[in-house]
Formats: sequence, C-alpha cells, structure tokens
Amino acid sequence: MTHRLQQTVMAALIAATVVPALAIPRTALGAPTQITISHSQKTADFLPLWIASDAGYFKKHGIEANVRYLPAQEGIPALLTNQVQIAGIGGSDASSAEAQGARLKLVATLTPIYTFQFWARPQYANADALKGQRIGVTSTTGSLYAATLLALKQLNLAPKDVMITPLGGVTNVNASLLAGSIAAACSHPPATYKFQQAGLIDLVDLAKKKIPSVSAGLWVTEAYLKDHRDVVQNVVDAVVEALGREKSDREFAEAELHRYLAVADKAALDVTYDFYVNEVLAGGPMPQAAGVDGDIQALAATNPKVKSIDPATMIDQSFVQKAQSLQGPNSATGSNSAMPPQ
Repeated sequence: MTHRLQQTVMAALIAATVVPALAIPRTALGAPTQITISHSQKTADFLPLWIASDAGYFKKHGIEANVRYLPAQEGIPALLTNQVQIAGIGGSDASSAEAQGARLKLVATLTPIYTFQFWARPQYANADALKGQRIGVTSTTGSLYAATLLALKQLNLAPKDVMITPLGGVTNVNASLLAGSIAAACSHPPATYKFQQAGLIDLVDLAKKKIPSVSAGLWVTEAYLKDHRDVVQNVVDAVVEALGREKSDREFAEAELHRYLAVADKAALDVTYDFYVNEVLAGGPMPQAAGVDGDIQALAATNPKVKSIDPATMIDQSFVQKAQSLQGPNSATGSNSAMPPQ
C-alpha cells in the first residue's frame, strides 16, 4: 500500500470508530433505500453496476443507488467512514486495506480471474529488453498492479528489474503506452484493441490462463454488513440479474459500454463484449477464497504484510447463494432473468 493510501486508510479507521455506520433511512414506507456504490476504475469490469442502475434492477429490489466513480485510494476511506456503503474494488486493494486493519467482506465477484494482458512496445518485446524500463500501473495496490507483478514473474523478471511507475487511472496507463512514454503495461479490452492496431505486442495473456483473482468485486465493511444485511442482499440480487442481462443482451450491454467508456468503434465494442462474456465471466459471481488468495499471492512480492491474511475470512457467499436460489439456476449463467421496467 502506498504511504499516502496507508495514512488515509488509518485516518478512516480512526474516524470509523467514532462515526457509526448508519444506513440512510427509508423516507417513507416502501420507499427505496438510498445508498452510494463506488467503482474504482472506468472499465468494463463494472458493467454490471451500470446495467443494474440503467435497466432498473436496483429500483426493482428497493435500492436507490448512486453509482459513482471513486479510485480505490478514495473509495476505501469512503467505505470505511460510511460515505460509500458498497465499494467496487479489486481484491488487491481490499487485501492491502485489510492488512492495515480494515475489516472487509466480498459479497459478489464481478470478474473472477485476472482480466489483464501484458503489452509492450515492439522494441521491448522480451524480458531482457524490458530490464530497466518504465512499466505503467495505476497504483501500487490495485488489481492492475498485482497483475503486473504476476506478468513480470511469468517473464522471470522481479519488480526491481524494471521501473514500476504509478500513473493514476487506467486511461492514463493506456494513453502512456500508446504514446511511448512507458515500455509496457497490463490492460484489457477495449484498450488492447487499439494496442493491437498500433503494433504493440501481447507478451503475457493472463486472462487465457484463467488465474483466480478478484479483479473487481463488491465489498462492504463488516460493521455495515452486520446491521444492513437486507440492503446488501438487495444490491446483490440486482447485480446478479444485471450479470444475466449482460450475458444475454449484447446490444444493450454494448450500448452501456459506449455510454460509460466513450467507445464508438463497433469492432472495439464487439471485442470487449466477447472478451468479458466468453473469457472472463464463466466463473460466475460467487465469492471464492481462491480469488482473494490469488491477489494476495501476487501482491506479497512487494507487500509482505498481506501474507498474514486468511482469504477465507474476507468472503461471504450467502448473498450470491440466495440471489441465485431466488432467480433460478440460469440467473448468473446467461439467461435474461428479468427485463427492465418499461
């Protein structure tokens, strides 16, 4: 965890001891519960949240959700101080916070494997050429960072062999690689569609290896979960329905990608949709200790504190189990379990 994020998380933990985790109450009988749900990157990993919001699934399940973008460095402190009730972040960021004393639970997985491919500019398309070069990451805690460490390991490179450079949002990383200001970086569609067109080289395809991870998931604090299980269940119910819609309705899903990622190229949208539906989402939304452990093992190369974490203590499968039992066996495997309100 970066020094800045460590300080922020510690401050948030202190604040959380004096600010009770209170849900925003219903304004009237039957009125939806108002909550804020954050997502840490503007990527297709969080498409189910956008679908659940725009297709009316949150409202159907009694939730008035304010879905907003907050980088993990802001989203985790906001979660700990109840400014955000549910955070869409990766297992690496969650594990880093857990190692600093946060108590978080994964209640649904949005992307259950490492979604990344490690791309390099042509002149750096081998391990020897990468030595000493700048490798772009968003931060030194997130899923992209953990994937970068894993990709370097696959190339028999250690983190000290390269210059790992935090650049902020994933769009900054992608733009820097295309511009040539970094030698290599991890990314995924739709950005990698442009990488291929620009002649960049895919050195390590982690997605094809199906390595367990929580590249993106829905996390809550233990304190909030204890007092608001019904709210969390309603959110998970909506997201499970949205995942079914994502898999069964290409046109709607691609329209959402166009809206939130500003991707106009139909070919890029097709590549992105096929990548997530056919390669990433097959594992379903059930939280798995193996996914969290995959993030911990990758992150441990530079953050030994996470080695003490038991990944099984960070997951709660009951919410997805109930959502799937209520919606039927095909709810998370591609069926359109509910159409949006007209």
